[in-house]
Amino acid sequence: MRASFEQLEAFVTTHSEGSFSAAARKCNKVQSVISTLVANLEVDLNVELFDRSRRYPTLTDAGEMLISQAEILLERRSRFLAIADALSMTLENRITLAMAPHIKLANLGEIIRTFNADFPSVDVEIQSFAAGDIQRLVVQGEVDLGIILEPEGIPQSLDFRSLGSLKLVCVSHPESPLSHTPSVSWEELRLHRQILLKEADNPNSAILKASPSIWQVSTATEAIDLVRADLGWSALPLHAVDIFVQTGALKILPLQFETKPYAERSVDMVWSFEKPMGQATAKLCELLAENAVIQNSTMA
Repeated sequence: MRASFEQLEAFVTTHSEGSFSAAARKCNKVQSVISTLVANLEVDLNVELFDRSRRYPTLTDAGEMLISQAEILLERRSRFLAIADALSMTLENRITLAMAPHIKLANLGEIIRTFNADFPSVDVEIQSFAAGDIQRLVVQGEVDLGIILEPEGIPQSLDFRSLGSLKLVCVSHPESPLSHTPSVSWEELRLHRQILLKEADNPNSAILKASPSIWQVSTATEAIDLVRADLGWSALPLHAVDIFVQTGALKILPLQFETKPYAERSVDMVWSFEKPMGQATAKLCELLAENAVIQNSTMA
C-alpha cells in the first residue's frame, strides 16, 4: 500500500497546524503516532515531505507539490462518506437554518410553505447569527444550512451556492457636509466618521470600510439611529434604509468611484459536505437555491 487516508490526514494536519504536536492534538492522537504516520508515508512514497532541521517542520519542494493533492483526496473521501451516510439516513426531525442579520429573503415564507407541504413532520428552526458564527456552527453540525454575505474565505469543509446579491448604499444625515457634495470621493469619505456594521467589516470591500475614524455597531437599526443623529455616515443594506430615504431622514450619497448608486455583495448559502445531508435538508437546500429572492429596495 503506497498511502493510507490516515497517513494523508497526518500529513495535511501537520502542515495546517504547523507542528507534529499540534497535529496530534487536532487528531486526538499522541505525537509519536502522528510522527510515525508521516514518516511511514515518506517511506511509502520514497520522498521527503518535511524538512525537520528547524524547530518546526516545513514542507520540502516535494511536500509543496503533494500537499494540495492530499487535501483534495481527503475532501473527496469526506464527500463520499457523507453521501453514503445520507443514503442510509432516516428522515430528519428538525432542520436548522441560520441567516446573517442583515440578509432578508423576500419569499422565505413561500419557500418554507412549499417545503412543509412535502415534509409536514419536519420542524424548521430559523436563527440569526453573525456570518463567522454561522460558518462555525455549520462546521460543528449545529446548523444545517447557513445564509451569509460572501466571506473572505470559507472553511475547507463547507460547500456554498450563491443565492443573489445584497444592495448596499452609503447614507448620511441630510444636513451632513457629505450630503451637499454632488459626487463624494473616497478621500471625502475618509474625512468623516463611519458607522460600521460589524458584519460588513470586510477589508476586501472598499465601499464598506473607508474612514480611519470608525464606530462599530451590531445592527442596521443601531447604525441608522447614529446616522440620523448626524454622528457619521454608514454603508447599509438598501432595504434597511429605504423608508428613511423616502421620508427625507437619510440621504444616499452619490459615490464618485461607483458606476451605480449602490454596491452589491453576493449572498451565499453554505452547508457542510462532511455532514450527511438528509432528504428533507436536501429538499430545502434545493428550494432555496432555485427560488430564493434577496430582499432589496426597488428604488435604486
